[in-house]
Formats: sequence, structure tokens, C-alpha cells
Amino acid sequence: MKVIIVGAHGEAKELINRISTGWNVSVIDMDQDKLRNFNPNRQIEKYQGDGTSTLVLKKAGIETASALITLTLDDEVNIEILKIAKSHKISRLSSVINDESSIKYYDELEVELVDPNILLARRFEQILEPRRVVSQAFAGGRAEAIELEVNADSPARGKKLKEIGSDYFIVGALLRKGKVVIPHGDTELQTGDLVTVVLQSGAFGNVIKMFSGSESRFPLEFGKNTAIVINSEEELKNLTEAEFYTRNTKAEELVILSQESIFTDSKEEDATTFEAILKDQKFRTENTQKNSLKEIESKLDELSIGTLIIPVTEEVKTSTIRSYINFSNKNKIPILFSRGTSPINNIGFLSSSDFSENSPTTISFDIASTLKSKVFAVVVDQPKFISHENTESKKSIIQKLQDAALSNEVQLELLSEEGNEAKIFTSLTDKFDLSIIGHNLSTTWQLKKTTEYISKNSSSSVLYIPI
Repeated sequence: MKVIIVGAHGEAKELINRISTGWNVSVIDMDQDKLRNFNPNRQIEKYQGDGTSTLVLKKAGIETASALITLTLDDEVNIEILKIAKSHKISRLSSVINDESSIKYYDELEVELVDPNILLARRFEQILEPRRVVSQAFAGGRAEAIELEVNADSPARGKKLKEIGSDYFIVGALLRKGKVVIPHGDTELQTGDLVTVVLQSGAFGNVIKMFSGSESRFPLEFGKNTAIVINSEEELKNLTEAEFYTRNTKAEELVILSQESIFTDSKEEDATTFEAILKDQKFRTENTQKNSLKEIESKLDELSIGTLIIPVTEEVKTSTIRSYINFSNKNKIPILFSRGTSPINNIGFLSSSDFSENSPTTISFDIASTLKSKVFAVVVDQPKFISHENTESKKSIIQKLQDAALSNEVQLELLSEEGNEAKIFTSLTDKFDLSIIGHNLSTTWQLKKTTEYISKNSSSSVLYIPI
């Protein structure tokens, strides 16, 4: 069988060294020097020239080829070559993709795509997380098989497979003490087991936690310290929540942003007041002139702020909330609208399909895992769930929520309601000590209004996450 590879790159050399000798390989590249130095551990045919040239492709054997792979750094060039290959009835077409905006053109040609960024990410994963071994992506990148070691802190250790079953991953094989075990529902996982898991792409986070275990990291992804804005003596009561939040996350230090001598005529007396409230909590003060957003923004990097805590009252204006949310989105820093509802025993969030690393859903489980808090996922039925497709989507979301609860070893309660998302969630916040919400910059106007409404009217403190 003949395969034509356009682009004499290192990936091509690695591929040629791996595939069976039954393949007759032709490599095309414009660069003569690159071709001259391209020497895999087997006999191949090299052709210098433009891969978009039908003449060059014919010389390389396109009329008898069974497969063609394009590896150029230009999607337009790749697509033009693939069109020619398609016209010659080549059934196996594959390519790297350089810009996601081109994916529709590849899809029209029914091309199997490889994202070089993902490949690099997988290689670095193996270096950084040696317990997690990525084996292979398939189904057009929609699924992947990975190998994971069951560790002592794994939530799956000691459980039977039927107890951790899921719609979006299966355990296909298990290696225990050097012996291969074909698992079944009653197979109980043990420390040191190496399991092969087939999963949907995008479900990595839950699966990794499930089998390998993982400790909480929030808010280190955003910064190593928390900071609270204090503008009046009345806001001293919010220091208790700031202390609880700092002590019970991975934050290292609490920074108090206060105007000079706001409480007394003496800085020393101010420090004594803070020490009395915060007790053993490590903190420092930063005196400011106005505590304006512009002034705070100038200190974010210097202070390594991972969460900004803002005391709020019932009288807080929507425009003030909106300003802080915009500030959060601009600077990629979570905002805690503090109402003094700590300690945090119950956490509530709006369920969604977003289970990415820094989504409100993932962070809710992250914090709950650290605090051993109960999690309430509020599922609001809206018109988007009326169709059969959307109903299935909702079912899938609930399954992932249940799996996330299991992998983080936290108690989950689903609160399902119908109606207006903002009003329903807000009406439930008296059940929570902390409500976690968020949206990305491209979200709908309606969702932006929802986050503003909840942040202003919540009975509990609200942690807003910029996605």
C-alpha cells in the first residue's frame, strides 16, 4: 500500500518508523535540504516540489495511493492538496490543523484531523504527570484511551467498577501486579492497579481525579493571595469570612486593602484591631488613598491576588456589582461578594455543561472537597431543554455532576426547578453559605444579567468566577 506524506517534518519521520513495512512511503517537501536530511530507519521515496502540484503528486504515486497525509503549516495549502487527493478517490486522508477556523473545510473533505498543540500537551503531560499515560486518541478526536494508576488517595480505590460506572467513560482493562485482568462490574480497584480508561474528550478532569486522586489548588491558578477591601469600620465583620476563606483554600496570605487611618488615628491601633479579629491568620495591610478599582488593578500583580473580597450590603447598587464583574473579567481574578455567611458548609451553583478546569462547577467541587462541604447543583429547566436532544444533554450533565461528586468525595444534592434561572437560584441562596457563579466574555446578554442579579440579591456570599 502507498502513503504520500507532504511535509518532511519530525512527526512524519516518527510515523514512518512506527508503521508496518507493508506501507510504501513517498515524502514531498519544497525544501531540498530538509529532504536530504530526512532519513527514517527504512527505505522511502523523496520528491522535491510543490505538494499542490498535480504533476508532483503523480510522480509521488497519487494514482495508486491508499492514503495521504498533509503536514504543512498552511491550512490553505493542506486543503488544496487534500482536494486533489479526494479527486483521485483516496479514502484515507489525514492532516494537521493549524487554525481551528479552517475545520469546516477539512470536514467537507472528510479528513481525519490532528491538532499539534494537543499532541505537545500530551507529551508534556507525561513529563509533569507520570502517573497518567496518554495512549491514543480516536473517533476523530472525540474519544481517548488513557492509562491511570490507582493511587492511595484515589476516590475509586476499594470501590467496585459498577459503583463508579459512567456514561462517558469505561474501564477496558486492568494491570495488577504484572497480570492483565479483564474487569467486570464486581472488580474492586486496588492501590497500584494500572487501568485503561476509554473516555469522551473533555472528561479528563473528572476521570483523573476519580482514579489518580488530586488535591485542591484553588485559587492558585489566579494568584497566591486573597485580598479584602475595607472602606469602613462596619466592614470589619467581613474580615472573619476573609480569614475563613484564606485559611481553607490554598491561598497563602490575606492582604487588607484599607485607606490610611480609616478606623483610628494610629496605624498601630489599626493593626491591633486586625490581629484581634484574624488571630493566627497571616496577613498584611496595604494602605490606599481611595481603594478605587484603578488603584487596586495597579496592585494585582505585585500582590499576587487570587481572589478579591468585596463586602456588600443589601443596599449595594447593580452598577457597583457590574463594575466589579467587569473588573473580574478584565483581570481574570475571582471576586467574592462577602455577606459574612461563613463557615461554608453548603455550596450552591447553577449547573451547566461547562466542566472545564476553572469553571464554576469545577471550582465548586474543588472548594467543597477541601472543606468537606455539601454541594447543591441547581438545575433549572428552560426552553433550551424542551427538545429531545437537549433533554439528553441535561441527562448527561447530571451524570457528570454525580461523577464529579464521587471523584471529589463530596455530598451532592440536585435541586431541579422550572422557570427564570436568576430568580429561582436567588430564592435558593438562603440554603447556601456560598454561591458560585460565572460566565465568559462571549456569553449571552441574558446570562450576564443573571450573574448580576444573583450577585446583588443573593442571601449568601457569592464567588464570581471569570471563565
